Amino acid sequence: MEAITSMEMYVADRNAEWLGVPRLVLMENAGAAVARTAVSEFPAAARILVVAGTGDNGGDGMVAARHLHGAGREVRAIVLGEPREELARMNFEALRRTRVKMAVAATPEELLALQSWFAWAQLIVDAVLGTGIRGKLREPHSTAIDLMNLAQAPKIAVDVPSGLDPDTGEVRDKAVKASVTVTFHKAKKGLLQPQAAAYVGKLVVERIGIPPEAELYVGPGDFRLLSFARRADSKKGDHGRVLIVGGSAEYSGAPMYVALAALRTGVDLAILVEPEPAASAAKAYSPDLIAVPLPGDRLRPGHVDKILGLAQRADVLAIGPGLGTEPETQEAVRALFSRLSGKIPMVVDADAIKALSGLKAGGLAVFTPHAGEFKALTGVEPPAELERRIEVVREEAAKIGAVILLKGRYDVVSDGARVKVNITGTPAMTVGGTGDVLTGLVAGLATKARDLLTAASIAAFVNGLAGEEAARELGFHITASDLLRYIPPIIRRYSDETIKG
Repeated sequence: MEAITSMEMYVADRNAEWLGVPRLVLMENAGAAVARTAVSEFPAAARILVVAGTGDNGGDGMVAARHLHGAGREVRAIVLGEPREELARMNFEALRRTRVKMAVAATPEELLALQSWFAWAQLIVDAVLGTGIRGKLREPHSTAIDLMNLAQAPKIAVDVPSGLDPDTGEVRDKAVKASVTVTFHKAKKGLLQPQAAAYVGKLVVERIGIPPEAELYVGPGDFRLLSFARRADSKKGDHGRVLIVGGSAEYSGAPMYVALAALRTGVDLAILVEPEPAASAAKAYSPDLIAVPLPGDRLRPGHVDKILGLAQRADVLAIGPGLGTEPETQEAVRALFSRLSGKIPMVVDADAIKALSGLKAGGLAVFTPHAGEFKALTGVEPPAELERRIEVVREEAAKIGAVILLKGRYDVVSDGARVKVNITGTPAMTVGGTGDVLTGLVAGLATKARDLLTAASIAAFVNGLAGEEAARELGFHITASDLLRYIPPIIRRYSDETIKG
């Protein structure tokens, strides 16, 4: 049986809405599925009590109550407080307009006054807590679980028996002992654990309209995997230091795009380490850029020790943009990579990709090639057809032991096991420099993400959206610089930016 974690389910749920399937529709489908199962599994149950929390799980339960009422059952509903979340609130109001007998019980005392309802029921629908359960239960949820377990009627759990950890199957406090659990989209991993069997009962998996693409494509739900939280007493450097190794006498703009994009993700410091001509250009271009000059007009093996010293204070190293492909530069890139591989997250782009063909990574690297660079790195021509392209990227990422972000009409990202596809972007982004902005986004988000696959896939999503929004305003006349101003509002739109005391 296919299984999914609670976080993966959250991501799929939000991404489905971005793909055009409203969460209200998913909630309706979920509640209807619970009602169908209740009727089929317990055909003799004429009196049904729904006990609903105030979140999405409670919303599913209220939909189920409405459908069971429509199926001719005598239904009562206890809601553990008036819902504040929009979708649950909408279904609370919809149920309140029916002739279903409802009571709001926000305290243990109010619940205990309704004990006769639990004795009255021939079937109880548990819609108190879903996949968000963590730690010790609060009231009135704890008392509601006690009353359900004390009741003689069989219980049918909505998505997860309330109190059961959906990822581990553990019960840290108490949980509803259900006869049947109706879970949605895919089984939550905890439901399949042996220790959960006594609480889950018979497991029914119901599809509710989430398309497979909601798990494959990057979308707003994936931002839940990032942390932009800051403490009130934060100081400079606490939220990310990115070191960028790039530039040469001929190319000074590419590493600047990397640094500026990284800063737009919310990192505190983006430090350019580059040959003197490029460093001078960066200092002249913007006071936001810190540039450490290296003697000469290009990266050389003699610069390696200095860069290694600077890398000790960095959270992420980005290397490649604007370096050039002279033999001594490629030798320096290989030396840096071999010394730092597995010790610091690295984002490898442009000319550095060519230098590292055939080398194994230490599991802490992201390569961001276009099709030609992918062939130089792996020796394989990436297929045009998306399904085959996904498999090739997965295979090659596993071989080199790194994340590969293959840029294209659809960006394909893989760590050798998992795959994400980004569908944002526009033909206007063929202009030079947009790939360097992407590299900066990957490096910056790597300081906020739980892993490099997450950083790379969300970076591709943000980069593509920034290009779309720039092109919407300016047409096919954008530059890479135009993308930079769209990055913060896009991140703010989808992320949870909080200040913690």
